[in-house]
Amino acid sequence: MTELLLTNDDGIDAPGIRAVYDALSTEYDVTVVAPATNQSGAGGARTWWESTLEYDEHELGYAVRGTPADCVAFAFAGLDLEPSLVVSGCNDGPNIGAHILGRSGTVGAAHEAALLSVPGIAVSLYDLSDLPPTNAVPSVDDFAVAADVTHRLVDRWLTDGPIEGADYLNVNVPAPASARNLGSTIGGTDRSESNWPPMRFTRPATGYDVTTVDPTDPEVTARGEAGIELRDRFWRSFLNLDVPDPVGTDRRAAVDGEISISPLSVGRPVSTDIVGETFALERDGSAASD
Repeated sequence: MTELLLTNDDGIDAPGIRAVYDALSTEYDVTVVAPATNQSGAGGARTWWESTLEYDEHELGYAVRGTPADCVAFAFAGLDLEPSLVVSGCNDGPNIGAHILGRSGTVGAAHEAALLSVPGIAVSLYDLSDLPPTNAVPSVDDFAVAADVTHRLVDRWLTDGPIEGADYLNVNVPAPASARNLGSTIGGTDRSESNWPPMRFTRPATGYDVTTVDPTDPEVTARGEAGIELRDRFWRSFLNLDVPDPVGTDRRAAVDGEISISPLSVGRPVSTDIVGETFALERDGSAASD
């Protein structure tokens, strides 16, 4: 059987990773190496140098006292796994927008895999019917469709090969209630592919801005906190389902209740030809003057 590595950032006991494991293990040899505790927001952070990375055996695999990227590195270097593909998720909550890529532990694990020359798929679930998010604890069943989508994408990647230029994918799937509220037929028990929301290849939305909330604001004082609270203005727009992003971006696809698939690369290079021409102009003194 083809070997897969499965990790996440919500922790090894989270329902999202269990749903994906249940879906993938029917056809693949899946080893779970995931954080022992919630590591949301860890990005691609790694444990380095003299710090010891501790782990315990778990019914699904291994619970690591570290970040999602640690889990991937440990699986490769510590367990000598040689997976054909690394899956990260399914995350409880969306990972959309370019500014999230470096902050999401879910995406960070897929990025770490790609750096180690193994393709990765990061998968997240978003629920437009639960905005702003509550503290409701999701069940494994809530992630069933996202797990099926993950299975399908893994099949396609391993059968047809990678998308040209892509090292890993960032995927965001609407929860059944979200799609149902937007008119999709995904609700209910029919999880067949014909009932999935539309899939759209996207690029990360680039709009980003930080605002502050005054420490005297009732929302802040009610929590008994002091200082300035920083907020992402575009996240607030997303919560109101009113984003300025055009069709083709991941944030717009999420608002429209679509499955967003963003092919990403680890290099993110700028064309060396353009850079060379720019610096040559500056050296020659022929650049436009102020």
